[in-house]
Amino acid sequence: MKKTVLLILVLTVALHVSLFALCVPILNYAEGWTTFYWDSHYLSYALYQYGVGEVVRQFFLQYFAHSIIGILMTMIVALLVAVLAMVIIRLFCKKTGWLYLSLVPSWLASMGLLALISPNGLTALTARFTPAGQQQTQYLEMSNMVRKQDWAGIIARCDEGGRVTNLLTQNFLNMALAEKGLLGQCLYDEPCIDIRSVYIDAIQNEDFAVLLSDIYYSMGHIAQSQRYAFELNEKKNDFSPRLLMRLVQTNIIYGQYAVAEKYIRWLEKTVYYKTWAMSQRRFLYHDDAVAKDAEYGVKRRCLITDNRFSGIKGLDDDLLHVARQTRGTVQCRTTLQYLGALYLLAHYNQQFVSLCDEFPEYQLTQQKYFADAYKKLKGGNRK
Repeated sequence: MKKTVLLILVLTVALHVSLFALCVPILNYAEGWTTFYWDSHYLSYALYQYGVGEVVRQFFLQYFAHSIIGILMTMIVALLVAVLAMVIIRLFCKKTGWLYLSLVPSWLASMGLLALISPNGLTALTARFTPAGQQQTQYLEMSNMVRKQDWAGIIARCDEGGRVTNLLTQNFLNMALAEKGLLGQCLYDEPCIDIRSVYIDAIQNEDFAVLLSDIYYSMGHIAQSQRYAFELNEKKNDFSPRLLMRLVQTNIIYGQYAVAEKYIRWLEKTVYYKTWAMSQRRFLYHDDAVAKDAEYGVKRRCLITDNRFSGIKGLDDDLLHVARQTRGTVQCRTTLQYLGALYLLAHYNQQFVSLCDEFPEYQLTQQKYFADAYKKLKGGNRK
């Protein structure tokens, strides 16, 4: 009997892990949009507003900030169901073989839990096996990599699939290349259409908005990054940890410490973001700490000093100011990669040449596609 029970538990674990492992990118991504706050007021509000099902979903989804822990936490439910089923079966039947029937409710529990917490329901299981599903999975994987700043991972992921023609994928790839200082070297390795290959400014859904916030933050355009994060977070009722983290960052950069503290308090009520949130308190009301920080200090230098509406003179003019104000930093290199690419894709030829001449220390003309364009434009027609 002991061997039978052990085998049943092993089979329960095997199926559960197999099911959830197939859906890890989807669950990781979904966790960034909503999480569970350990707060009595939040629980009362969520239960009243959304019901028990949504609260249970958020509770389990929070653990998919780390895939292994998420799978383990949900697996506990399947194992408990299997054990309970075996106890009930044993009460009515003494034959050991009947215990295998407990696999049915345990497997149903695994599938039911997956259907509950996955935004795509059980269709998430087939996502990797259809063209549309594969494209969506690639997007989710790269979006998760952006959160981890895994630029090399994004580049490698794009290399796996051959030619990159999807604009969203190109946005991810070009962001990673810009961060690595390689955009001028690799810009036309993929078929670029226009500036949409660098950033898509048409908001079609939530995915576009969060991607734009990430791209603008990478560019050093803090105002636009904050704008998209704020608008989308309002739609999410402050439930998105990914967006709350971005708003903490941008408000610290702007010196809006009271606003940043509001978001920090929310994140401190979560399991996985509490430590990060508490670490951000050292920047509140301490400009010196912000200035000395490797990330925030440089990002604060990105803020455009003259009084203007964001983008009123064009994104390229804003980025040129960012590059000049961050000269001598890695951020300047990243911003120049974006700006040079945008000039070429928009056919702003004279501006591209002037950019290369103004920042000779960054050796833009040593990169393959920037070099070819510079040589052609410098000796020919710049219009």
